[in-house]
Amino acid sequence: MLFKLGKTQKLTGNIYVVRTLISNFFIYSDCDTTICFNAGFMPSVINRELKKIDIHPQSVCGIFLTYPSFYHMGGINLFKNADIYFSADISIRRSKEICFHIENANYAKLRDGDEINVGKIKIRSVIFPGHKKGVISYIVNDSILFV
Repeated sequence: MLFKLGKTQKLTGNIYVVRTLISNFFIYSDCDTTICFNAGFMPSVINRELKKIDIHPQSVCGIFLTYPSFYHMGGINLFKNADIYFSADISIRRSKEICFHIENANYAKLRDGDEINVGKIKIRSVIFPGHKKGVISYIVNDSILFV
């Protein structure tokens, strides 16, 4: 399935797309656990869009970054309860792509094939070299790929 910038909406039973000004990000929710793949751009826009799908930023417990750039993570500080996961190839606090302070203290660096569980959600990291250093994708519950 290929996605373009579209409206904020529920895509399937567990997956939501959230449109920000220049990029989409995705939310996966299973029982009491909600995680994001990237964090969007511009907190005010993200707040407005999350209200449309009845998801509250404080309910997000994990953010999985596919690439540390401002349009993938400009809204990261909105999700105060979320742990942050990203490629071990990136120094998130020193990346030239990052132009703002990251308030979230809890983060983990992932390597190719690492598996973690957030609540009942199993996530496996997959490194995709080529675009730029630090690009990472995630497979959720052995069946859904987020790039």
